[in-house]
Amino acid sequence: MILHSLCDYYQRKNKQQPGSLAPPGFEPKGIPFLILLTPDGKFAGLEDTRIPQGKKQVARVFTVPKAPPRSGAKAYTVVNPLWDHSGYLLAQPKLDKPDLPPSEKAVTLAQNQHQTFSDYLDDLQQQLPDEPGLKAIARFNADASQRQAVMEHASWPDVLKINGCNLSFRLTGETDLICQSKPLQTFFGQQALNAGDNSPEGVCLVSGETAAIARLHSGVSGVNAKPAPFAASNLAAFESYGKSQGFNFPVSTSAVFEYTTALNHLLRMDSPNKFRLGETVTVCWAEQSDPLEATLPLLFSDPPSAASADNPDARVEAITSLLNSIDNGAYHASQRSDRFYVLGLAPNSARIMVRLWQVCTVAELAERIGQYFTDLNLTGRERFGYPSLFHLLTACVLKEKADNIPPNLIADTARQILAGLPLPATLLQLALRRIRAEPKCLPSIEYRRIALLKACFNRTARARNGGAASNEELPMSLNPEDTRPGYRLGRLFAVLEKVQQEASGGQLNSTIKDRYYGAASSTPITAFTSLIKLSHAHQAKLTPGRRVNIEKLLMEIFSALDGFPAQLNLEQQSLFAVGYYHQRQALFTRQEDTTEQDDTQTEINTAIAEEAH
Repeated sequence: MILHSLCDYYQRKNKQQPGSLAPPGFEPKGIPFLILLTPDGKFAGLEDTRIPQGKKQVARVFTVPKAPPRSGAKAYTVVNPLWDHSGYLLAQPKLDKPDLPPSEKAVTLAQNQHQTFSDYLDDLQQQLPDEPGLKAIARFNADASQRQAVMEHASWPDVLKINGCNLSFRLTGETDLICQSKPLQTFFGQQALNAGDNSPEGVCLVSGETAAIARLHSGVSGVNAKPAPFAASNLAAFESYGKSQGFNFPVSTSAVFEYTTALNHLLRMDSPNKFRLGETVTVCWAEQSDPLEATLPLLFSDPPSAASADNPDARVEAITSLLNSIDNGAYHASQRSDRFYVLGLAPNSARIMVRLWQVCTVAELAERIGQYFTDLNLTGRERFGYPSLFHLLTACVLKEKADNIPPNLIADTARQILAGLPLPATLLQLALRRIRAEPKCLPSIEYRRIALLKACFNRTARARNGGAASNEELPMSLNPEDTRPGYRLGRLFAVLEKVQQEASGGQLNSTIKDRYYGAASSTPITAFTSLIKLSHAHQAKLTPGRRVNIEKLLMEIFSALDGFPAQLNLEQQSLFAVGYYHQRQALFTRQEDTTEQDDTQTEINTAIAEEAH
């Protein structure tokens, strides 16, 4: 299913945008410098293709013939087709430092590498004798003075500063590289799809057609430290029925090329379809081109993806646009029934591991993402915005460090969000544990923790109700009609804390939250008996009018309480935390409104006095 979807993506991209993905036998590669040649093989210049990106110079990416694998002591016997570093193309030895002479070993290696390139060039010319670009390269390669002219060019020191700097050839007056000519494209394409005489034919698992089966699958970059195969079975333990390696799961050479090219394209450095969730690199794509392909990474990525680096508000804009589109019914159109794919990959020792695979329609995914952000919606969003998944999880671990997040939790949470299912129970436990251990924290951290608890609670309530909206769900702000013990006790705790703060004139270094929150939220009977007695002394210090308002509020809260429970389970503890947060926000809002009213009344009284005078 995954390989088939990636092959479909390759075919769709090349159909809609011809040339957007590499043709068979080719791959995108950064080439910092080009050697310009005249048709008769004379050196005409050294072109610097690099462009500034921030403080770095980044090489232009060209579509060049695919590099064959090379490693080990005999690596010098393998050359990249018509592009490579200066050791192969010019016999330039590797230098430890640009101003130091090369070692004898480096000189010998460079000579062997250049001989490999010369032999390969002779062989290629025999197969394509009429290709003018090859003739120019052959004449240039045969003339040592022309190669020396490259090293005397003003830009040559910049080449030496780049470790393993790739170079290629281009004829003057042409826009394409020599290796990109039509005859060479056809030649390398046929060569790539030809699995060889020893490779048997079979029914491809992806296309269902009879074709040459690939023994080894190409590597994929962007997940492991080095390119690694996405599908491989290179150990004897995987052999069965006398079949080994790629013949265990027959995939044609053309399908291997298509899926690896598509995956490398999605995982490229500047890909707008890519985002990272911890160690999991996630890519997404649609069956047909859809704006959600670029929007989803903005919703989950943190720090912002490359697509939003120049616009710090891009994430908020993307979320707002998505929610508005859902409200307007844009994702219910018939064309939005196209499938959408999300693939999460994690590094492993010798291959790539699938951590996340989600398939649904575009409309379903849009609604699920919209529901997720609605579940997070909480009083204070205007100030703190929509927190990313990364920030939500770091708020629930010690010192807000990403290293303290359980290994699989990020991918598990993303999977549940994309599937529209309840969030992992582990996440709820982490958030509650962190709140009890660290009741006093930054307002932004508190907001994330409570938003996460609210989302966990609401999604679980909907699941109990068969996926439909439930009366149990928590709203964005205070709900005075909610009579559940946990919610009411959280509100009560917030009021008692506010009374303590007002009685002291706001001069406290710590409040009852610092000392009693853990006990009050888990074993209320052990904490509230003492807190109520303590509150009577605090209320006596308030002004008569304020004391009456507090007493009315306490009576309203107590009206739905039937004593103090001995214990609260995790669900009730979540209600306690959200109820506390809601009541605190309501109390401060009322206090601000009261202050504004007092200021207005003072201005009116002053104006009346001045007029009377």
